[in-house]
Amino acid sequence: MFQQLTGINFIFYFGTTFFQQLGTIKNPFIISLITTLVNVCSTPISFYSVERLGRRPLLIYGALGMVVCEFIVAIVGVCKPDDTTAVKAMISFICIYIFFFASTWGPGAWVIIGEIFPLPIRSRGVGLSTASNWLWNCIIAVITPYMVDSDKGNLKAKVFFIWGSCCFCCMIYAYVFISETKGLTLEQVDRMLEETSPFTSSKWKPHSTFAADLGLASNSSDKLEVEHKDASSESV
Repeated sequence: MFQQLTGINFIFYFGTTFFQQLGTIKNPFIISLITTLVNVCSTPISFYSVERLGRRPLLIYGALGMVVCEFIVAIVGVCKPDDTTAVKAMISFICIYIFFFASTWGPGAWVIIGEIFPLPIRSRGVGLSTASNWLWNCIIAVITPYMVDSDKGNLKAKVFFIWGSCCFCCMIYAYVFISETKGLTLEQVDRMLEETSPFTSSKWKPHSTFAADLGLASNSSDKLEVEHKDASSESV
């Protein structure tokens, strides 16, 4: 849900219309093409950062970056709506906002979804998460024209106050609820969630795994069997 409420699909679905409303852009389609290229080129950065920095910091600071960029776009758009230089600055910060999304919340949300559910309900959890993602995708696609169309809400750049506020909620949610799962197996993630809170999850170290427990049990049974054989041979 929060991945969609960042407002990223407002840019990709209605970007051309929004850039046209700014008035000083001659070819809004080119700007939409640039934003798409920024999204595509920024996504591979997450392949490195999600393992290097971790899931929790990536989502927290990614949301913070989006908050700053979106409020700058909204404030500039309100204060200087028809200034050519201001419009260029807005486009620049929109591209930076897309960079933050594509390198953090875009792929990071899916990584978290794939790791936090316990094994018995993983398929259902991932399925419900994906359904929620597409549900909010649909909701945003339906309600956005009512917010920005000139004959309806006509918010123009002010719509970024809404997306920025949602990104602030994303940051709070990640800080309060998202645990750090970097470098852990699925069994270790289950154990970590049982023993820590999100605030201390980054300090948790694996001390036992399901496989290790099985190995310990196997070694114990082998030892007992050897001791039993030794005792039997001594009695004979």
